Amino acid sequence: MKKLMIAILACALFVSLCACGKAQQETPTATTAATSVTAPTTADDPTDATQLTPFELAREYTGRSVSELYDLIGYPNSSDYAPSCMGEGEDGNLYYDGFIVYTYREGDTETIHFVE
Repeated sequence: MKKLMIAILACALFVSLCACGKAQQETPTATTAATSVTAPTTADDPTDATQLTPFELAREYTGRSVSELYDLIGYPNSSDYAPSCMGEGEDGNLYYDGFIVYTYREGDTETIHFVE
């Protein structure tokens, strides 16, 4: 009886982890920029004019549009998207050299949620 219960719980865990759908692999569109980038200095830019790595810039852009990040550090090496568990859109993973940018895309809007 205990083995049956463990098997049922394991299956339930597996199904819950797979509930968000299958990831869709996208081809890379460009490579990343150099290892350090000078951030532009505008009134709404969250960074100052100091030298920041692409990882640090991406973390500064959390909550902002992905297109702003592309303009700053370039496109990721690769990316993938899957239906989101949190809304109608898709969760995205943008793979740069040494870090990952997690996004949420719905319609024409894609926002940076976390950088790791």
